[in-house]
Amino acid sequence: MAKIIGIDLGTTFSAIAELDDLGNPEVLSNPDNNSKITPSVVYIGKNDKVFVGDKAKDAAIAEPNRVAMEVKREMENEVVFDPSKGEFIEGKKSSKNYTPSQISSLILSKLKDYASGVKKVVITVPAMFAEKARSATMDAAKLAGMDVLELINEPTAAILHYANLPGVTVSGRVLVFDLGGGTFDVTIAKVQGKTVDVITSRGDKYLGGTDFDREIVKILCEKYKKEKGSSLKETDKKLLDIAEKLKRVLSAKDKASEVMDGPKGPLKVEITRAQFEKSIQLYLEKIKMLIEETLDAAKCNHQQIGQTLLVGGSTRIPCVIELVKKIMKKAPTKGVNVDEAVACGAAIYAGLLSKKDLNAAQKKSLNKVELEDVCNHYLGTLIVVKDEERNLHGIANKIIIERDTKLPCSKTVELQTLVDDQEVIECSVTQSEGPEKDQEFVTIIHQSDLALPKGRPAGQPLEVTYSYDKSGSIHCEFLDVKSKKKYEVDLKPEGSKTIQDLKDNLDFTIE
Repeated sequence: MAKIIGIDLGTTFSAIAELDDLGNPEVLSNPDNNSKITPSVVYIGKNDKVFVGDKAKDAAIAEPNRVAMEVKREMENEVVFDPSKGEFIEGKKSSKNYTPSQISSLILSKLKDYASGVKKVVITVPAMFAEKARSATMDAAKLAGMDVLELINEPTAAILHYANLPGVTVSGRVLVFDLGGGTFDVTIAKVQGKTVDVITSRGDKYLGGTDFDREIVKILCEKYKKEKGSSLKETDKKLLDIAEKLKRVLSAKDKASEVMDGPKGPLKVEITRAQFEKSIQLYLEKIKMLIEETLDAAKCNHQQIGQTLLVGGSTRIPCVIELVKKIMKKAPTKGVNVDEAVACGAAIYAGLLSKKDLNAAQKKSLNKVELEDVCNHYLGTLIVVKDEERNLHGIANKIIIERDTKLPCSKTVELQTLVDDQEVIECSVTQSEGPEKDQEFVTIIHQSDLALPKGRPAGQPLEVTYSYDKSGSIHCEFLDVKSKKKYEVDLKPEGSKTIQDLKDNLDFTIE
């Protein structure tokens, strides 16, 4: 029987889960150390040997430059990891550096080894991931030898897990607070039984526990310099590791200490919880603003939210929990391992997409599970508009599908040709987080041309139709109404490169 697999590909930690024979999700352990979460860290050695996870973090002590961390934050960027510099830099792919997709594929390959026969999977992504980042995730999976059934938004996967837990009742409007190592998402959904209807999501791709770690690093450096008169290097990856450990201690105790080894000798540095909380106030304010923005988008207030569900390791921080309590006026629901919830939800969704491969017990377990999601971005097209006052023309973005539109959906806008004898129209598909009109603030995710008949006056009718289905596939049609000529394209996060282009110089032994 085929394995039903879900993967949480995280910024700082990743996990893989499968449905057991009774239809319950189970996070699989690393056979090396029996841990259920794997650090999303990759060491690339000069001898073509790769370490992923805890071994990679250990290798960072001796060769920090050869260790790639937080690759998820780079998935939508045109960057490469340079082991000679120890960072992601702008530039082209070469035999001496590695793309974010290649690095992520090594993490996926490591997780894949936790179970035999892993082929078809569901992989989670932040709700705010743009098309480019989703496509890069698909490239990583392709390189790791996986067939991705679909990508699912992380907070949506978490709701699926909560809604299917025995002994945990989730109903009505719920808010999912997902604060992981590198990203933050907040989602509001309506849950009835095992039916999950997503209303809206907001978030920040660059806000998470690693940002809190860097604030602790700053405190460590300030204290060392004050006592020793010399500075530590804030970008030192060993300091980040120490900061993460201190953060974990401060989640349970009022103070934590560590002996720092610096250029002027060792120094025992103590940090209090109050100092840590003060250092992350700007991030907490941003989290507060995003929660309020999400409530506004869902047209509700805290009183209309029945439960707040916590997801992500950073939700263990006491001041984060207190912030949620203060805004929502009630304590969040407990009952799950916040590190595992997303992977478990992905496994459940994989089961929903693979019903023909399920046994009788699995089918019964998932029988009443339903999921309704929304479009997490604005989708539009670039058009020419006229400024009547100045008699000038310019380019503007025309929104076709609004953010938070229920999926599946289909929307049509009516346009027209601009000038006499116009022989071509530009067929562009844009994506943005806000209802942007300025082309400078949108991302063009596809562009092509449609040839038109010659010799026609201006004002010929055009129709642009976007259809967006539950799988994340967008069908775009640009139609010249009178001639019936049209341009069509299907956009789906399925990877942008061939396996050979992806593999290139990636031929390692992974440990």
